[in-house]
Amino acid sequence: MVDMSYVDVFLSPSTRQYISNNTMQTKPSVLSWSGTLGTESIGRLLHQFSTSFWRPDIWLLDGMTWEDMQPSEKLRYPEFSDVWVYPLLFSAVFICLRYFFAEPLVLNPLAKWVGMTQVRPNPPVPSKVLEGVYQAHGTTPPAPVLQEASQETDLTKRQVERWLRRRKAFMKPTKYDKFMDCGFNFICHSVFCVYGCLIMYGKSWLWDIKLCWTDYPNHAIDDDVWWYYMVLLSYFWAESFMLIPATGRKPSDKVQTLCHHFFTVLLMVFSWTCNFVRIGTLVLLVHECADIPLLAAKMHVYAGIKDRIEILFGTFLVLWLVTRCYLFPFWIMHSIFTHPTPYLGMPAAYFLKALICGLFVLNAIWTYLIGAILVRKLCGGVLEDLRSDAEDSSDQDISRKTD
Repeated sequence: MVDMSYVDVFLSPSTRQYISNNTMQTKPSVLSWSGTLGTESIGRLLHQFSTSFWRPDIWLLDGMTWEDMQPSEKLRYPEFSDVWVYPLLFSAVFICLRYFFAEPLVLNPLAKWVGMTQVRPNPPVPSKVLEGVYQAHGTTPPAPVLQEASQETDLTKRQVERWLRRRKAFMKPTKYDKFMDCGFNFICHSVFCVYGCLIMYGKSWLWDIKLCWTDYPNHAIDDDVWWYYMVLLSYFWAESFMLIPATGRKPSDKVQTLCHHFFTVLLMVFSWTCNFVRIGTLVLLVHECADIPLLAAKMHVYAGIKDRIEILFGTFLVLWLVTRCYLFPFWIMHSIFTHPTPYLGMPAAYFLKALICGLFVLNAIWTYLIGAILVRKLCGGVLEDLRSDAEDSSDQDISRKTD
């Protein structure tokens, strides 16, 4: 039988069983991965870890085994291997779409049409000494470091500080860069929202949420739902890959955004693995709607267009309140905690509830931040200054976290 010891840790038991049953029996080869004692030991350890991790009493209903979850012609179960293979491959498609299609053919012409140009400050005169100071301390080095840099470069302290500020300004994303980023996200979220509405309109569990739990786990995965999951996972992976090398953003901002993407990916992968896909599609749909007017408002901010910003922000606020403050807690969470049948008590179900509660806490925090900014602007009588606050870290956090 084909040796699966090196890869079965990444595959669900149902996948391994299917491969084993449909693979020709082969004799051990001198080129086999387990040809040496060392590799055999590693293979056994990985196999033991995989067996312990995929224990049926954790992931499945009482009395079920992974053989019961094998795909068949009549019923297509979700496969764990799908969510770690296809999204990583498809993420490259999103990266190519952004840099070879969306930006040059759609967003750049749009930016020129609204009068935006790519203007970046001139870089400072190259200096290894000052570059080292900037990499170590940013624009606020300690006084002794500033004094030493001034002596080594024959520049005054003020000139050194000016060099450091210019170095930061050169790497900081411009409004044009932010317009490109928001524009690509706007296109993606608009497509995701429309596609999600189209496929979910014909799903019975959208109109009767109790069907998310009826006859669980015997829920077939339709092709449109399969693509819905794979495409959204690919998008979040692509966003993470593009964010890591991005320059000019605070490390703390990167960490927050990456944590948000990781939490989203974890929730989707887990719901897919345990076949909580029906409730998962509802969570995705509810969290998609409010992003569109928010991103559109931010594009108006960066383009300097004053019209329609308040309308877009108001639309975002209404959608946020309806979807994340009402539908998510009082429809989806209520169903998760009250509708599942009593026998749905495996540990994996409790982990799903924990993830959903975590998402609720995040939504509550972001709602508080949004409300605080709105109240501050209303009390100051300068609601339209929300546009200029797009440059402030507080508003950046809110707009990013709602992505």
